[in-house]
Amino acid sequence: MVWLLNPPTPKVVKDAARATKRVGSLTVEKVTETTLSELLGLPGMRVTHFAIERQNETQYLHLFCEHEHDVAICPRCQMVASGGYDHKDRCVRHLDIWEMKTLVHFPQRRFDCEVCGKPFTESLTWIEPKRRQTQAFEVHIYERAKKTPRKHVALEEGLNESTVLEIFKRQAKKRVMAPPQRRVRALGVDEISLRKGHKQYALVLSDLGRRCVIDVLANRQKDTFETWLDNLSEAERKAIKVVSMDMWRPYRSAVKAKLPQAQIVADRFHVMKQLNHQINLLRRALQRKAVGPLAEALKGSRWILLKKRSELQAEEEEKLQVIFEASAELRAIYLLKEEFRTICEKITNRDQAARFLQAWTWQARATGSRYLKRFVNTLANWWHEFLNYFDDRITQGFVEGINRAIRGIINRAFGFRDFDNFRLQVLVEHGET
Repeated sequence: MVWLLNPPTPKVVKDAARATKRVGSLTVEKVTETTLSELLGLPGMRVTHFAIERQNETQYLHLFCEHEHDVAICPRCQMVASGGYDHKDRCVRHLDIWEMKTLVHFPQRRFDCEVCGKPFTESLTWIEPKRRQTQAFEVHIYERAKKTPRKHVALEEGLNESTVLEIFKRQAKKRVMAPPQRRVRALGVDEISLRKGHKQYALVLSDLGRRCVIDVLANRQKDTFETWLDNLSEAERKAIKVVSMDMWRPYRSAVKAKLPQAQIVADRFHVMKQLNHQINLLRRALQRKAVGPLAEALKGSRWILLKKRSELQAEEEEKLQVIFEASAELRAIYLLKEEFRTICEKITNRDQAARFLQAWTWQARATGSRYLKRFVNTLANWWHEFLNYFDDRITQGFVEGINRAIRGIINRAFGFRDFDNFRLQVLVEHGET
């Protein structure tokens, strides 16, 4: 027996003209009286009549159906009930047919169970109780609302915006409440600002191995994170071997308390961000009191100083040299920044990285720069966690990408008033559902 680890993906033919070549391999059936009923995808129903209604520029297709069988299964005793029923006429929305909004009319039956002696309303597989849309239509709306603003979906589908929201939440909860039961080995922990300038943060938890979001918490407080960890099973907690985070102490305290076996990794990009922040503070301080050539050189220099030197354009490199000539302190801190980046990119051995970083900190302190001193103190506080990066070189690059995607969700929705709706949207689009 041959096992295919990566089975070939079936080729999808998008050109309709080429479909003629596949006709020979198809099972072709004759059109009969039951064909429309079968294609409709509503088990147990038979289409008997239809009507087309026009309202302004919109066309509606009315399909009138009847039940194929005169019996139903009692939900209590699972026995067949066949007599003593009445009904009421119902109409529900179904998938569009030939660009016409399709409405299905059918009798909703109510039986008297001869065994239980109690009445019950017949349960249908293609529609949930008390719904005005078939399950197929609800799935269609859910898939559209995943990527399109609800207002647009409502306008295009002829629904109320609140109806679209209800359908989305109902379908999303089914998927989010029962995700695949897979244990996380590498956990990514990072926050995202919900409203710029308001210090409102949500905590995004990611599986770095499978590259998906596993949960979103309402804030980044330590007790909130600890409660989430407490709700994991013991096996799930023990499965977490690595936790990557930015340099936010409450995260570290929570992990040490709840996941003592896990290796904490201070994310390399967040460490580099701290160093870049100090360079930017120095630039701003110099710019405030600069005059003459230095003032001119620092104008619009922020991204030149933060950018990787090997990626600078020729004119940017020329401007950088002018800055170096005007400020010895900025030159020293910039060159040390580039050296620090090189250590992170080139060194793959933890012990070797420790020696290079120790030498780097001595150089940084020797400059006498208070900005570098602040960064060195921060690095010292996270020394072991940052060295852990050099073991497996785990980063939060995926998490940063997810945060940008989540920011897109927030912008698309013009903000979220309800956190639960926000959480559902993130898990549906970026979770393993």
